[in-house]
Amino acid sequence: MEMKAKKTMRLALLLSAFALLFPPSLRAADGARTVSVVRDAAPGRAAQHGIGRLEAALRAQGWNVEPATSPESARGGRLILAGTSPGNGAAATALRATGAAVPTAAEALAVRKLTVRSQPSLVLCGADDRGLMYAALDAAARVGWTDSAGGRDADPFREIRDVSEAPSVLDRSLSVYTMNRAHWESRFYDERYWARYLDTLAANRFNRFLIVFGYENGGFLAPPYPYFFDTPDFPGVRMAGLTPDQQRRNLAALNRLIELAHDRGIAVSLGIWDHIYRAGVQTGGAEWLGEYKGRPVPNTVEGVTTANLNDYTLAALKELLTRVPALDALQFRVHEESGLKREEMDGFWRAVFQHVQQQRPGMLLEARAKGTPDSVIDTALALGVNLRIETKYWMEQMGLPFHPTHINPPNQRERRHGYADLLRHPQRYQLDWRLWNGGTTRVLLWADPGYVRRYSASTQLYASPNWDVQEPLATKMEAQRPEMPVFDLMPAKYRHYDYEFERYWHFFQVWGRVGYNPDTPAEVWQREFQRRFGAAAPHVEAGLHRASGVLPMIVAAVYPYRLFPTTRGWAERQSLGPALADYAKNEGTDIEQFESFAAAAKRILAGGATTKRTPDATSRWFDATAAAILASVAQAEAAIGGQRGPEFDATVTDLRILAQLARFHARRAIAAVHYNLFQRGLRLAELLAATMQEREAVAAWRGLVAAAGDRYAFDLAMGARNHSLCGHWRDELVRLEASLKELEEQCCPPDEAVLKEKVWSPATTGDREPPRVTHERIRTARPGQPLRLAARVTDASGVQSVRVRYRPVTQFEDYATLDLQPTGEPGGFAATIPAAALSPRWDFMYFLEALDSAGNGINWPDFAQEMPYVIVRLQRD
Repeated sequence: MEMKAKKTMRLALLLSAFALLFPPSLRAADGARTVSVVRDAAPGRAAQHGIGRLEAALRAQGWNVEPATSPESARGGRLILAGTSPGNGAAATALRATGAAVPTAAEALAVRKLTVRSQPSLVLCGADDRGLMYAALDAAARVGWTDSAGGRDADPFREIRDVSEAPSVLDRSLSVYTMNRAHWESRFYDERYWARYLDTLAANRFNRFLIVFGYENGGFLAPPYPYFFDTPDFPGVRMAGLTPDQQRRNLAALNRLIELAHDRGIAVSLGIWDHIYRAGVQTGGAEWLGEYKGRPVPNTVEGVTTANLNDYTLAALKELLTRVPALDALQFRVHEESGLKREEMDGFWRAVFQHVQQQRPGMLLEARAKGTPDSVIDTALALGVNLRIETKYWMEQMGLPFHPTHINPPNQRERRHGYADLLRHPQRYQLDWRLWNGGTTRVLLWADPGYVRRYSASTQLYASPNWDVQEPLATKMEAQRPEMPVFDLMPAKYRHYDYEFERYWHFFQVWGRVGYNPDTPAEVWQREFQRRFGAAAPHVEAGLHRASGVLPMIVAAVYPYRLFPTTRGWAERQSLGPALADYAKNEGTDIEQFESFAAAAKRILAGGATTKRTPDATSRWFDATAAAILASVAQAEAAIGGQRGPEFDATVTDLRILAQLARFHARRAIAAVHYNLFQRGLRLAELLAATMQEREAVAAWRGLVAAAGDRYAFDLAMGARNHSLCGHWRDELVRLEASLKELEEQCCPPDEAVLKEKVWSPATTGDREPPRVTHERIRTARPGQPLRLAARVTDASGVQSVRVRYRPVTQFEDYATLDLQPTGEPGGFAATIPAAALSPRWDFMYFLEALDSAGNGINWPDFAQEMPYVIVRLQRD
């Protein structure tokens, strides 16, 4: 009894102390500062990641967070209801109670601010685990936008908007290469690195991560299996110099990376691009490999032979799928560059497809389109393989955000890139459109939401809304010696990041968020610009978006086709021809949209006209773009004042480099036309004009080198040295100046008569406006039926001609041409495309060409605004 009385007294004292320390008013305030989170009973891993980030964001803003099993049991002053549509969870129930539809499409989401049981509430509902994660991560970011201006009474939901979203692009993949062992392992074993990297992908709604093994690696990971394990019955297959402990570490790191990705709703694919190493293109152009004749090359695979190729591959694949059980998909390079011979392909792939179907039925298998014969595709589909064909969007470079109107003739009738002849009907597979941006935008900042919006829309072709983009710095250390240390992108004094990928934060934003939803509000990234750059934010943003157009335009308009491969061409760093005589041969990579320098010279001498974009028009575009970039830089520097920091300086450095690169090509495009005129007419005056423009081009490159200064490593080792894929812009300047000197010696000093000769110059006055075209696009048609097409074309100087260019949607075919005839109505023109042109095997496409009486021309639709052709879907029975 006495013991009981003592316990009662102690409890009373404790209650009195609690009452003194936490009076009712303070306890009520604590409840008001608490957010109760009601989750579904068993949220998935990705949903847990998103909700966890949201709870952390609330705590960072000074809010208490408590879990609750239902709205009725919640004690906080605010509620979050988080769940998925299936079933009757609190989130879906609250959403249905308002009469709103719950999200149903894969990865779709709905966010609503409601009042539930008289409490301000936030409803986060996903169609699935990923959709819920995306909703929670966006909410977490927006909670972080509520700054201290509102004080501790600020509404944590203030910046959150009611929204319903569903993905436009279904597969949004980021790919990474493993081109150099030292570079790959510098991050492969760093779990902190991958956590931050994958956090970035998840926050920006990437849903797939592709790791490519064996892309022109000089034998490293060719094939990848011995890097992770020994395969039973094949003791002679091994990676040179690799120990069993290293194998175990590698396998554990791979499985852990996949686990981290799955925690964030990201599927993982492995690209197995080499099956046997037979040198050739597999070397990546590494000149040092010749030093190892007769002895093992470090980090290469030994023991795979013609005799054991099939048996070893099947056994190793079985081992891979057993030891890496969470792997989501495999991607295979099919053709000769994988090491296979043509006569080996059919038997090899039949065995591989059968084997994977047995081991992991239904697993996604991607076959790279280049060189893949129909027989391999037919075999996979006959075996029931979940097959997708992955193709290069615009060479191995970053062109404009549409499928090229006409690819270059050398590869027109093969599957090297583009959609080739793959878009056949009836449709049997989807495509994955892979942008090889890693060949173009390797080092400098790139981000353009408008580009991503248009690119993503173009992937709807053939009902295949899937894309893959390559990470920044994708080719770092490619083709470098095995003993070479991994270089740092920037000297330590200029770094503003922990990991190099973090400086490209806006790249990840625009690709992931705009790829998911083309209508993503700009505030998603503008808040981040404001956080980083303060008052200068809008000018930095505008400058970066404008500067991101420079490299794609270079690739499309003035690029040499010989630099197609990622392992050969680099528009960001190369001059695309140190000698003007070489540059003058360039023709661009959409030959229906851009007039080459040689064709321009021929037209000028003949007094002709064209509807293509001329070199002088391209030059004006580069000049205008450079001026706009530098204007944004000037505005940003004025706005930021004394608050500039390392990231601001690094960003404006990149913008200046890109502006100077645009100026270089603006001047050189004109020089190239003059040079072609000289070659055709052998008039020294044209050579002199070319030299004057070349001087200005080289001056622009000097400005580029000055802008870069010492901010980047002087040896940017991004590919084979003997292909000018290392070094710095200053190295290219040496070659340009030497070539300029030779050009000057060829033409200078000119005599008086040459100086007085008239030379070509781009028109700057008079009628320079092309005709105006109005046309109602034809969206559908019947195969085997004639197609009537009408347009209204007007011009103050009169309309000279209107033509329609058309073909099936196969790049193997050239365009046919048909003149539109006047209809008798003002500006009216019409033509009927013959029935035979509309084959049921393909959809149909067309565009218009219009010339006015002054020689101004235009292709319609305008590629600067939209896809420059109309796709007509044929209605098949």
